[in-house]
Amino acid sequence: MDIKIGNNQLKKAFASMMMEYRDLEHTGKSYDYWIQEKPGYSDINVENYYKDIDSDYEDDQWVIQYQEEPGDIGTPDEVPILRYSEWEFRNIITMLGKENFERLLGEWYMDTYGWPVKTVKDED
Repeated sequence: MDIKIGNNQLKKAFASMMMEYRDLEHTGKSYDYWIQEKPGYSDINVENYYKDIDSDYEDDQWVIQYQEEPGDIGTPDEVPILRYSEWEFRNIITMLGKENFERLLGEWYMDTYGWPVKTVKDED
């Protein structure tokens, strides 16, 4: 069965799917960790968004992560970067496909949280 849907309808449907993520708690975090491939330490400053910061913060189970400035991860031509937990959004990704999901997520994040996004990618 083929279903045709306009871009505005798709954005509205995506916004409905994302309702539980509209008011995520967030906090700034600085990472400094070893990268084997480099080899060396990597430094990155981000804003992490959590469903429940009190229960997730220590385990670092963020839902989305926003990086505004380049660090050792994220080149100047990529930032600002929005990363997402692929596991958290697996059902939506399966339904829309990864490319469509990433495009819609970037647009949704800018509309919802008001920060610009240039690159959207999974948490690697």
